[in-house]
Amino acid sequence: MYAALNKSGILIYAQNAEEKEHYVCCRCAKPVKLITTKTRKYFRHLNKVNNDINERDIHLVGKEIILDLLRNFSDVKEEYFLPAIQQRPDIFLTDQKIAIEYQCALLKIDSLEERVLGYQQFGIKSIWILGGNYLDDQIHKKHLKFISYSAKLGYYIIMLDSKRKAFTIFHHINFIGPFNRIFFQRQIFQEAELADILNFAPQNYRLNPVLMNQHFIHRLRQKNDRNSQQVKMDFFQNHQITVEDYLNNRYFVPIAPIYFYPAWQMACGQGKKLLRQPLLEFKTKKKPPD
Repeated sequence: MYAALNKSGILIYAQNAEEKEHYVCCRCAKPVKLITTKTRKYFRHLNKVNNDINERDIHLVGKEIILDLLRNFSDVKEEYFLPAIQQRPDIFLTDQKIAIEYQCALLKIDSLEERVLGYQQFGIKSIWILGGNYLDDQIHKKHLKFISYSAKLGYYIIMLDSKRKAFTIFHHINFIGPFNRIFFQRQIFQEAELADILNFAPQNYRLNPVLMNQHFIHRLRQKNDRNSQQVKMDFFQNHQITVEDYLNNRYFVPIAPIYFYPAWQMACGQGKKLLRQPLLEFKTKKKPPD
């Protein structure tokens, strides 16, 4: 909102407001906070827990942080409309043909694929930075559809905490063990400069194989979903040995985080179906890097 009442009941426009003053909404008389960005000033309601940033503002503030990071680029456009594909990326570097999306709302894989492929058809690279509903200090299954790859970072995902003004790069993401536990390394950049992020060259620590011990065997016995049961039955019919006996004391090496089925199923003949990860190039998925 662009205006609010001060403590004297006088209507004050955001552009003339002072941060130290207290204001209330003109309609509901509830407290509002003055928000100041590089490009504008406005009021917003305080949320129930009085956080500095509510859900609606997370995306706006995050874009401002990214724009500030790119301030030395002359070709930066905000909400630039691309008529050929009817898409409007959050930020677009026109000279380099790079679209940057700050994704805060949950997004279905079909929509992600459509948007990424739309960019790719016109030679536009898209970079997706996660926040809002995706913000976390861990990597979970819901994040994997946004995974990218580079020789320097391995498989990676970038997140931005708008409240803390902190970027987190989750890099060298792998699946480890028989059940595809997600392993990652991470680096947090608090109010960093672009050069700090671009020059980040982490060491890739070598991961040891994981032994299929009795703890994992017990977990495997508890797997009673339809697909697991089918794999178990097919394997026994073909080899006259249970998957538990076959996999006992077997070592599982780390694998790329691109597979739909867990490693134990693939070790027992299940096909190597790939996750839908449109930001990965086909050649990367076809032959994952070591």
